[in-house]
Amino acid sequence: MKKSITFKKSIAASTILMMSTLAAHAAGPASNVTVYGYIDIGLVKEGGTPTKMDHGQNNWLGLIGSEQINDDLAAIFQLEMRFSPDTGGQEKSTTLFQGESTVGLSSKRLGTIELGRKLTPLWAKKWVYDPWFDSDLMGSIGNYNGDFNSDGRTVFATNEANDYHNYSRISNGVYYSTPSLSGFALHAVASPESTTGATTKAHGASLNYDNGPLSAMLAYEKNLVADKIVYLGGSYKLGLWKVMGSVSKTERDQVSTDQYGSDAIHSKHIAATYLIGNNTIRAGYGRVNKEFNANKATIGYLHALSKRTNLYADLYREKTQIDTYNGVALGMNHTF
Repeated sequence: MKKSITFKKSIAASTILMMSTLAAHAAGPASNVTVYGYIDIGLVKEGGTPTKMDHGQNNWLGLIGSEQINDDLAAIFQLEMRFSPDTGGQEKSTTLFQGESTVGLSSKRLGTIELGRKLTPLWAKKWVYDPWFDSDLMGSIGNYNGDFNSDGRTVFATNEANDYHNYSRISNGVYYSTPSLSGFALHAVASPESTTGATTKAHGASLNYDNGPLSAMLAYEKNLVADKIVYLGGSYKLGLWKVMGSVSKTERDQVSTDQYGSDAIHSKHIAATYLIGNNTIRAGYGRVNKEFNANKATIGYLHALSKRTNLYADLYREKTQIDTYNGVALGMNHTF
């Protein structure tokens, strides 16, 4: 066991060294490699449970790079690993680059194509309609903002840690995004492979509009066991206010229906933020249909110490099929 732990630490150290070396040796003035990341950690108290240290948003460390081939075309790549800041360990998965591992080409005229694994268009874009950035922990109402299992095979899982990392991603995917045209952009993904335990091939797309104060999104996705979701979200900025909301319908395949006890899920949420200097007041309410009888209400406060560092406080109440509980969370996040 001791040798195994030492070996794993050596792999982790070698990986970080490799990432640093790649960043330090970007080839020539036409290449660009950036190390980036996000850290979120705080104290949370829910119901009658003890106070614990947890994260309100997922944490990541990544490399993103590009090489300019000509005036229009660039080669791009992105690698992203996820971790738990309270322990420093990998988060819920044995997959090293859980967050993303893609390589592709980007053209200002023709759009971007990427190969590998990353967030689906649904998951990558809908977070802007949740004031808590679509994390399903602490105060976030992300579970009511079109929650969907983009893999679906977790119904067959024997080890949740090895299967959870595909919940919002498609592996072996071909991803394409159009350039923005008058505020409109199309994002799509499809997997060409037949995967073990799958009944179909995963695919999805979103049509997004961002122009001035208005943002909107219409998305469709189908996972590996033929579950489907249709999602509609939007937001509007009016002075210091920003209001947002979404509705979605998920239709489940028989395999998922047998496990979860319902062949359809209807979710909806409404939320708003109000900006006062460096402070943001945020509030939201989400609900899932009668069969699940779940809802959540949250109010929170965010104080920006700088452009990259925030302090936050959230107070929330959630009702599920199992329990009803109150929660409070105090934390800090930093982007680099």
